Amino acid sequence: MLSRTRLLLVLLFLSLAGCVTFERSPLPLACDARLEGRWLPIANSAEEAEKLTTDDYATVDGQCHATLSMSQTADKPARKAEVQASGFALGGEHYLVLGEKDLIRLFAGSDTLSPDRTPGSSVSLVRYRIQGDILKLETIDVDTVKRMVDQHELSARAQDQLNYVIPGDEAQLRDVLLKHPGLFGQGQAPPMTLRRAPALETP
Repeated sequence: MLSRTRLLLVLLFLSLAGCVTFERSPLPLACDARLEGRWLPIANSAEEAEKLTTDDYATVDGQCHATLSMSQTADKPARKAEVQASGFALGGEHYLVLGEKDLIRLFAGSDTLSPDRTPGSSVSLVRYRIQGDILKLETIDVDTVKRMVDQHELSARAQDQLNYVIPGDEAQLRDVLLKHPGLFGQGQAPPMTLRRAPALETP
């Protein structure tokens, strides 16, 4: 069972139990103005809904500086992490780009992240789609990557059984994204979904 501290992290971005990174960002980073606001996680089950509190949310400012607030158990104050929610658009899709510093801040205090999982300029990508006030986030499924590597459909370096780095220059990595949209959202877990808080709910 997920602890309350980790629940919002999983809903918002990615669990690095199995991690797929790109050797570098395929495009220069920019701020998507549509992300600005306060976002509330939508639970995927009644069990998850019971764990969510008013301390579970994400705020994104006009420069795409994001603050993630995560409720904790008992009388502990909410845990907060700050990341840069910049990204790029390609082929009609939008991607968030999380660098090593973002991941360290996101998973501070856990043993989920080790430095050798995000070496150098490697980045983790999260594909996102905004429809109205709903934000859907999709991560890369490590089992899909493993299958594609085994079938020689994709080039990726295996760091260990659960961690891969997709190599290439910017143009090659853009080609990977355009040719293989099925890299994202293929895992057993449903897409991570948030809704934009109405203005009256914004502090």
